[in-house]
Amino acid sequence: MKIRPLLHGALLSASLFSLAAPAAAADTHTVRAVSSDQDAARVTAYWTVARMAAATPEGPRPSGKTPDPAGPSLAANGGSRVVGALFYNKGHGIHFCTASVVHSYTKNIILTAGHCLYDPHHHTFSTNLAFVPGYNNGSRPYGVWPVHGKGFLDGRWLSHGDIDLDFGFARLDKVGGRHIEDRVGANTMRATQGFHRWVTVIGYPDKKYHHADGPISCSNWTFKHSTFQQGFDCGGYYNGTSGSPWVMNYNKHTQKGIVIGTLGGFQQGGATPSRSYSAVFDSDAFNLLVKADH
Repeated sequence: MKIRPLLHGALLSASLFSLAAPAAAADTHTVRAVSSDQDAARVTAYWTVARMAAATPEGPRPSGKTPDPAGPSLAANGGSRVVGALFYNKGHGIHFCTASVVHSYTKNIILTAGHCLYDPHHHTFSTNLAFVPGYNNGSRPYGVWPVHGKGFLDGRWLSHGDIDLDFGFARLDKVGGRHIEDRVGANTMRATQGFHRWVTVIGYPDKKYHHADGPISCSNWTFKHSTFQQGFDCGGYYNGTSGSPWVMNYNKHTQKGIVIGTLGGFQQGGATPSRSYSAVFDSDAFNLLVKADH
C-alpha cells in the first residue's frame, strides 16, 4: 500500500463531461459523482470511421520515428478483443488512447491511463469518449461503446497529477442490450505482483509509425523503476499506447489474462517508444475499481 499524504482525497469520482476544473477541495472521505449530459446515441453517431481515422494521439514521445534497439519482437496486429482504442475530444482536437475491459460486478468497466481522461496541468477533461474493442484500420468488429458519463480517477491525480496514480476507470453504456464484458470478455485485475513479471502489452500506436492503423503487442519482463513505478522494454510504443494493459498469463486463445498495470505514470508512460512505464497497482487502484463498480 502506498504511504503518502492523502491531500484532498484518495478517491474521487468525477464526471468527464461537465466539470470545468478539478474538485481538489473534496473532503478526504467523500466520493463525488457528477451527472453527465453525454448522450450515447449522439456519441455513437459522432464517431464515424472517418473521424476515428483522423484522430491523433497525445503524449510526450518523439514526433519523429526513432530506430528501435535490438530486443523483443513486436507483433503487428497482435490485438485482443478485450483491448481497444479509446476515442475522445479534448480542446479542439480529436484523439485516441488505448483502454481495456476489466472484470467487474457490473460488467461495464474499462481501464486506461488517468491522463487519457483528465489533464491535471490544464484542468481539462476528455469528452465524447467511446471505446472500440478490437479496432483495426476502421474495422469495429464489436461495435462502438460510449462511456456512460462517469470516469473514476484518484483525487491526487486530479489535484496535482501524481504519476503513481496515473490510471482511471470508466463505465460503458450497454450496446444492443448487452454489457461489454458479456460481449468480449475481460482481463482480471491483480495487485502487488512484484517487479519481475512476464507481461504482454497491447496497444494502439500513432498511425504515422504503424501504418496498419491497428494494435501491436510485445512480451517482456517488467523491471523496477521506483517504489511505485514499473518499466517494460520493447520498441514501437509511440503515443497512442497510453492506457495499454500490462497482462500476465496472457492466453492467445482467450485473448485475456491478468492485468497488473496500464501504460502511463512516469513521463506519461515513457519519453521514448522503446521504454514504457506503468504505475504499480496496489490498494489505491483496487479501491478505485470498487468505486467505479457501484
